[in-house]
Amino acid sequence: MNKLTINFFSFAILLFASSLNFVSAAQTCSGNWSNVNKSQDVLDLGEGVTLTTNVHRGTLSSANSKQQGTGGCSDIVLTFPDGAVKMFYACARKGENGVFVDYGELKPGEGAPKGVWNIEKGFGTGDYKNLTAKGTWEMLLSDGKSTVGSFKGKCTY
Repeated sequence: MNKLTINFFSFAILLFASSLNFVSAAQTCSGNWSNVNKSQDVLDLGEGVTLTTNVHRGTLSSANSKQQGTGGCSDIVLTFPDGAVKMFYACARKGENGVFVDYGELKPGEGAPKGVWNIEKGFGTGDYKNLTAKGTWEMLLSDGKSTVGSFKGKCTY
């Protein structure tokens, strides 16, 4: 082989190896969120069961990821006669270069309300189009109208 062929193969291998690291690298993503409740509807179904829907406006910020934006969330809260609660939500936020959508649920337990969140590939636009992520969230403060919390997880862009 001549020198030109060897240099070409060396360059191609270097380019391929660097693209593998870029494409599959997951990073820690964490930050804070805040919501202000804009509307609430409570449906008492009787027998101790209620269905509550909430619409919020809020922000999400992060010092170590692209997840920064303003937008809104909606949640559905089911309460049962034994005191059990199930909550599911979806949020859409506009960042500097696109929109990202996450969804999740409350996980019952002791202490502050906590849950899990997910972002699926294709649930965003612009910088968030290929984002996949999942993690946990925790409510830190709430007065019934305004809520602040934190999130952490792994993100792949």
